[in-house]
Amino acid sequence: MQFLSLENRTLWSVAVFIAGLVITFIATYYLNKILIKSFNQVALSQPKLLTTIAIMRRLIVLSVALVGVMASTFTAFPESLGIITSLFVAAGFASIVIGMAAQSSFSNVISGIINSVSQPFRISDAVMFRDEFCYIEDMRLIHTIMRTWDNRRLVVPNSILQNEVIINYSMNDPSVLVPINVQVSYESDTPKAMQIMTDIAKKHPECRPAEGIPSAVVMEFQDSGVLLRLLSRAKDQSAAFGMARDLLLSIKEEFDEQGIEIPYPKRQLVLGKELQDKLSEFERKDSRSNMN
Repeated sequence: MQFLSLENRTLWSVAVFIAGLVITFIATYYLNKILIKSFNQVALSQPKLLTTIAIMRRLIVLSVALVGVMASTFTAFPESLGIITSLFVAAGFASIVIGMAAQSSFSNVISGIINSVSQPFRISDAVMFRDEFCYIEDMRLIHTIMRTWDNRRLVVPNSILQNEVIINYSMNDPSVLVPINVQVSYESDTPKAMQIMTDIAKKHPECRPAEGIPSAVVMEFQDSGVLLRLLSRAKDQSAAFGMARDLLLSIKEEFDEQGIEIPYPKRQLVLGKELQDKLSEFERKDSRSNMN
């Protein structure tokens, strides 16, 4: 290259740089595909490793891409190594500013690695995050993607998830209790109502019986009636939502057939003596007019 003119050397360096970037892109593309195929086979036999594998794959691909870009740059422009070194040594203030700007991103990467290793939640877990029922759809280096029950996507920085209290419905035992509260009137047959509720829960296809479950108990004596609670169990939170809706409908239909009354608020008006006298006088006048 020393026999080439300055213009030709510049064009040659640019061509080498572009070629290096293209090679890096192709290498990372196929490396990512190979890792996905290899890691998927591992995940099939060890599902608990899926979350850790997802983060590891992205770290490996990112590291290869950074090495490729740096190698392309220093090969095409070898003088840039000295310039960059000088800048890092001389521009102390600039490096501090850049470090502060990158602190948030670096914190998210570290939090993502920690979350993937400690696994407070895993990909496909059902969780409750800030009053939103979600499924963990993907965990990336900077953020985690959650799919809500109504198919929205929450993109949450990993550092936030590390410091947030999250309810995990899938950890250890995904089954959940399904409480159903129903009020019956004081005139209704309470033991019969409790037996109806228990029998309906046992027949539901999503019911997962356990010791003493499903069962119905008396919770309170309220103004309009007796509050009963049916306690059943579903295989997971998703099934529990639909199960609760089905049980309420079935209980209402069976109560109607069996004559069990679900009360509603009733009001009794008490008239003062003066108003009663006026009403009585009005009724007498009305009866006289009818006789005439």
